[in-house]
Amino acid sequence: MSEDVVGPHRFRNNRTMVPAAEAAWGLSEKNGMLGLVVEAVDGQNRLRELSSGHEFANLSSCSYLGFNSHPAVIEAGRAALAEERITGLSMGEFRIRLGILERLEAELAEHFGAHVLPSVSCGVLSAAILPLLASGHLTDGEPLVVVFDRFAHFSMNFLKPIVADETLVLTCPHNDTQFLEDVCKRHPRVAYVCEGVYSVGGQADLAGIRELQDRYGMFVYLDDSHALSALGDRGEGYARPVFTDLGSRTLIVASIAKAFGSTGGIAMTGERDVFEFLYRSGPLAWSQGLRTAAVGTTLGALDLHRSPELRRRQRQLARNIALFDERLRGHDLRGTGSHIKFVTVGDNDRAVRLSTELYRRGYYCSAMFFPIVPRNQAGVRMMLRGDMPTALTERFADDLADILAGLG
Repeated sequence: MSEDVVGPHRFRNNRTMVPAAEAAWGLSEKNGMLGLVVEAVDGQNRLRELSSGHEFANLSSCSYLGFNSHPAVIEAGRAALAEERITGLSMGEFRIRLGILERLEAELAEHFGAHVLPSVSCGVLSAAILPLLASGHLTDGEPLVVVFDRFAHFSMNFLKPIVADETLVLTCPHNDTQFLEDVCKRHPRVAYVCEGVYSVGGQADLAGIRELQDRYGMFVYLDDSHALSALGDRGEGYARPVFTDLGSRTLIVASIAKAFGSTGGIAMTGERDVFEFLYRSGPLAWSQGLRTAAVGTTLGALDLHRSPELRRRQRQLARNIALFDERLRGHDLRGTGSHIKFVTVGDNDRAVRLSTELYRRGYYCSAMFFPIVPRNQAGVRMMLRGDMPTALTERFADDLADILAGLG
């Protein structure tokens, strides 16, 4: 192939990544761990595979509190459709939007103490926001050097080539605040892109990030999808207790399709003009906003966040985390103290064997491979939830320890 039609591969390389990923997915598919079609017997705690009748608990769900099956959330979606009598306006919502969406924005703003912009996903929010952040249109009009944490989610890393058309893009070793400080010393305008709780285990060094922001004025773009609702007295997540006042240098995005219990994503900003500007910018100005039923389920989930049910499920999640950590003490697992656990086993075959044996014993856990995790660090990810009974968590932890002991 002529070199002039091959990309520079500065930030992505499909010719390398796709074959590696497909080989791993093929291994999972061969072992019957992809494409399962199920019915829910008891929420996520008991699913039944339609073809075989095999029943199992879903330990790959990001619905960390189980609100996605709560009757109040389901009914709120139905009620919104009955009230509005339309699935959505199918147009840019900065032109016209339903009153129920305006109500949602106001209630989200009151609950989270920020201007809150809802969208169909965090991926759409990042696609809309990061290029504008890079070009300086969310700050002073001058471009910022954008530093991505190495472990930042694919939905953000995916945008590096676009962001690089606007500014210098760098990749930071995971949680390396010394690297960040060196960049801040060399460049007067810097933005850092990271997660709060990482999808493959571990947490951001929020104290270090906040210190750099205070010292150098670094802009922080943080995806807190895996912590929203699961943490905080009001479900505010992992980052907001540190970035209490978002001001003009912090923007937090988070999924409302995980622990929150609905579908879509939100962006929290301290600036009203940024909120209004983003509403009419790029992907957020296109015709796919939150549909009416999703607005309804989000309002229903928000009601649960204002009720004792939030704390009750958070407490059960905390009990499950503590129980799991105690039972698996001494094993090489990432995510101590967190609801996201990851065990590294090395090669793809061992990861699939572990995932397959867990499924045989009644638990679905996702095998993870390169490029999701680094080469030769394949493993299995497990998510604990606040709607998991204690007895289920105990059985799962014991079975996992038993399988790991004999994995070989």
